[in-house]
Amino acid sequence: MKKLCALLIIMAFASACSAAEIDLAKALENGEATKTTITPLVDGQELKVDWYVAPYVAKPNRPEDQRINIYVPENATEKSPVLFVVNNGGWFMDDYAATVGDRDGIAIKDGKNYETSPDVDDLSKGREQFSAMALKRGFVVVSYGARSRANGATDGKFLGHSPATATDTKAAIRYLRANKKFLKTIDTNRIVVNGTSGGGAMTALIAASGNSPDFFEYLFEIGAAGISKSDDGIFKSDPEIGDEIFATMSYCPITDLGHADAAYEFTYNETRKKLFADGDLDYDVASKEEILRRSDALKADYVKYVNSLGLIRKDGSPLTAENLNDEIIRLMKAEIEESITEIGIEKMKSDIENSRWHENNWLILNDDGSYTYDFDAHKYFVARNQKLKIAPAFSNSGLYEPQQQNEDNLFGTREQPYSPFEFVSWNEDTVKNSVGKDDTGLEWDDFIRTPEGQALAREIKMTCPFDYLTRDKNVTTAPNWYVRWGMKDRDSSFALETVFYHELLNSAGVKNLNFEFAWLYPHSGNYDAKEAFEWLDFVLQF
Repeated sequence: MKKLCALLIIMAFASACSAAEIDLAKALENGEATKTTITPLVDGQELKVDWYVAPYVAKPNRPEDQRINIYVPENATEKSPVLFVVNNGGWFMDDYAATVGDRDGIAIKDGKNYETSPDVDDLSKGREQFSAMALKRGFVVVSYGARSRANGATDGKFLGHSPATATDTKAAIRYLRANKKFLKTIDTNRIVVNGTSGGGAMTALIAASGNSPDFFEYLFEIGAAGISKSDDGIFKSDPEIGDEIFATMSYCPITDLGHADAAYEFTYNETRKKLFADGDLDYDVASKEEILRRSDALKADYVKYVNSLGLIRKDGSPLTAENLNDEIIRLMKAEIEESITEIGIEKMKSDIENSRWHENNWLILNDDGSYTYDFDAHKYFVARNQKLKIAPAFSNSGLYEPQQQNEDNLFGTREQPYSPFEFVSWNEDTVKNSVGKDDTGLEWDDFIRTPEGQALAREIKMTCPFDYLTRDKNVTTAPNWYVRWGMKDRDSSFALETVFYHELLNSAGVKNLNFEFAWLYPHSGNYDAKEAFEWLDFVLQF
């Protein structure tokens, strides 16, 4: 039944797209959208849910993915908030087909029992639990497909580069507002976005950059709701159909990619050196001397970057590279002390002992509730539990063979498969493909000032919430933020996440900030459903 339904949906969207698709009622009449009533089990009880599927833009350039799921439970009212789920990992947006499969947890299926217990033993059930808890509360649940860097070339063009995924996300939000009168049981003033990893970064970006004119041209290109272009070429947004949101629940956000390599080495440079010295680190693609040379250069660059931000700490003093680690330690200690109270010393000791590499000289817990914490030893513990990414961690396509994990193909012109996006990866790129110093003859600092470099800088900005939070006044920032980064997560860096915390702390638009380094979680999300929904219930009162 599920496969047949998915097939019918795909057939329904095989025809050419039209402006009617922005209007859900007309799209249903024309067969361009579908409505199915399903009865999933939530805590063993049937819950009738109306499931709408529709294209959310009038001029999609990847119509098989630019589609939206809207789940309206029978207990929804005109005041129902929206749980808007971002399906993205590593800045790869899941295609639409994945949102109706077993692996999603958002596509509600007949016959499957979704539990709303606050305890999530299996982290893969996190999204299922969030959806179940939202539906039980009468929320409308939304998921969607989008273009991404995973798509490769379409007719010879790379359409998934930044800002494609963010643009599609904003277009899907606009679609909800354009159809709020038809849906009725939806409060588009209370849209809550939720995502993990690349999805966490996307939720943060969307929450920070509401109604940013940076995206209008790209939204107009795909026929997003509420965007027009005047005769003199100015793009405008209908004030009633915006892409601002009410709240974000962002887990382990892989963000600030333009400085993520430098932040990673600021955190792990000394840890790398110790691991190399101990014989516990080997990448087989470069010498340790070469990797450490790059690490040293990136670490030094982050010092300059942090000192340039002008951020203020909670105590009113300036945030600098010199006191950044002090701020990390302060936040870590706050989580340790909360965990001692909430889960207890014995459980914490057990969590450490059950880690893959569990030698513990970083957190000594005493029976009287006191403790001793060593940040350097903590970083070593994290790196022994999961191998550190290579340096550079996020931009290295032209540096190593075979290819390492990276995000380079998120950037570049539509003719380029990828582009390096920081100075080390640009200056030392060796692949002949029109990017890097080897092909342009320009060092990074010179290239970034050219028109082509400015275009790349714009792409990088449009993946990062930071400028929108504290330096761009032409945005509507979400007032409510719930952000988590695990204390055992090595996929990005504690330094970057602490700078992110201070960007939020310094943003005039952020009214309610709940940020924590979550006790001993790896790179994962939605593991604290009870706490997250208690916070959400609180902010929805206002």
